[in-house]
Amino acid sequence: MAEQAMRQAEVTFRNADKQLGRNRELFAKGFIGQAALAQARANLQATQAKLDQMTIEAPVDGTLIARSVERGNVVQPGKALMVLSPAGVTQLVVQIDEKNLNLLALGQQALASADAYPGERFRARIAYINPGVDPLRGSVEVKLDVPNPPAYLLQDMTVSVDVEVARRDSILFLPADGVHDLAGAAPWVQVIRDGRVARQDVKLGARGEGRVEIAAGLSEGERVVPSTRTGLREGEAVHVAAAKAPAKP
Repeated sequence: MAEQAMRQAEVTFRNADKQLGRNRELFAKGFIGQAALAQARANLQATQAKLDQMTIEAPVDGTLIARSVERGNVVQPGKALMVLSPAGVTQLVVQIDEKNLNLLALGQQALASADAYPGERFRARIAYINPGVDPLRGSVEVKLDVPNPPAYLLQDMTVSVDVEVARRDSILFLPADGVHDLAGAAPWVQVIRDGRVARQDVKLGARGEGRVEIAAGLSEGERVVPSTRTGLREGEAVHVAAAKAPAKP
């Protein structure tokens, strides 16, 4: 039935096109008026619109990687019929927590890896930051161009992306597990001073993979208790054992 409707639409379109051509000739010779010519043109446009609804065209060149319909199927509006992997620039599309939005900027460099190949990393660059926030997930859509995509990178792969949001020549940093309330408004650490446990508020800076910059609150060389070490109270006396030298072969 769908194929028959398609053929009928094509025939109707050709007839309307011919009728418009004849009316243009008659109009030029003065045999019909502007109204008749306009009606013929409207009929052609309506037929063209109906024909367009029965034709599926790819918006860009690419590779078809999924198809959920067959020729002649009747489909409903809003249903995904096919999935196209577009040719051209390769992009990564990621969702980043909105609390990090102030750190992002167009052109920032990044290193990415596919979860299927965690040992392989490739370069990317931020090319687009969505101006709106997803209210359900509290995230922002960010697109990154990949200038030299690896051969194994496929459509809809899960990827991890590290974006370079700042660069410092010399910084003080801690492993992330040394900071309490890392994502809160008042992060702090436990330090050992004069043989006792003390609480110290800190100001955090840039964050990297598994570590965080300490912008204020600590000095180089201070001993910090990992946040995973529980049970230590403020003011409690502790003994720090000296690290053992590695055994000689």
